[in-house]
Amino acid sequence: MDTDLQAEIDRLHNECLSLMMATNNKQGEPNASYTPFTWLNNRFYILVSGLATHTVNLQQNPNLAILLADDESKTKNIYARVRLSYQARAETVDKNSEEYESALAALTERAGKTVSLLASLPDFVMVRLLPSKGTLVQGFGKAFVFDPQKRESATQLTNRNVADWR
Repeated sequence: MDTDLQAEIDRLHNECLSLMMATNNKQGEPNASYTPFTWLNNRFYILVSGLATHTVNLQQNPNLAILLADDESKTKNIYARVRLSYQARAETVDKNSEEYESALAALTERAGKTVSLLASLPDFVMVRLLPSKGTLVQGFGKAFVFDPQKRESATQLTNRNVADWR
């Protein structure tokens, strides 16, 4: 992948403290929400309440969409806002695993001490979000699709190939 594209993806992973997600319940009704996250080992980790609509949705239908977007104040043209989206699959992380401890430590570093309090509550669960397809939009005519697990190559979307990637 072009080093500039890679740098932009890494920047969004680092600068965005929360992700927006679109989930669906078992009837297919959508829900949009957000949550703080950490990016670790090519995966997103989120600590969410089992009482939240998005958590129930992820337990019933693990497929979701994720969006990271530059702050509106940083964009020169609101239609050309830099953004990174993923198709992903959610899986619950075992509280007694090393993966849970690593994700909790990384999330605490990014989001602060509230993470420890939330992790102590019985309804909160750690969820691993495994991205399967990524799209980076840097502006008009500057959209790229890539495999988030490989990240070696990206394809620029054009009028000729956009149907192949949707």
